[in-house]
Amino acid sequence: MSGTPNIVFDHPVFFAFVYGVAIVQYTCIGRFMLGFIVPATSPNYIWRWFVLLTDWAIRLCRYWTPTYVRGMWMPLVAFFWLTLFRLIGAIALQNMGFAPTLSGAGGG
Repeated sequence: MSGTPNIVFDHPVFFAFVYGVAIVQYTCIGRFMLGFIVPATSPNYIWRWFVLLTDWAIRLCRYWTPTYVRGMWMPLVAFFWLTLFRLIGAIALQNMGFAPTLSGAGGG
């Protein structure tokens, strides 16, 4: 089966973008939920990685988020903006031809 196309490795730009943004998205959700049981200055290695992976997105979202949104809600706000970014980016990559296409029941 050497001629079988590999949907992931044939479209690396699309999948790197989509999965990269998804990692940050769902880490934002994890950071929000873990924030209820772990203090913000905790030395816990999982918390530190969540903060490391999501801090840049939360700081970036703070620029266009109203100031009355408290800090504890910012991971959810970042998740929302990252979802929009991922959707628009995936559509743009599809329009540029970087995304895989779906074929009908007969293949081809």
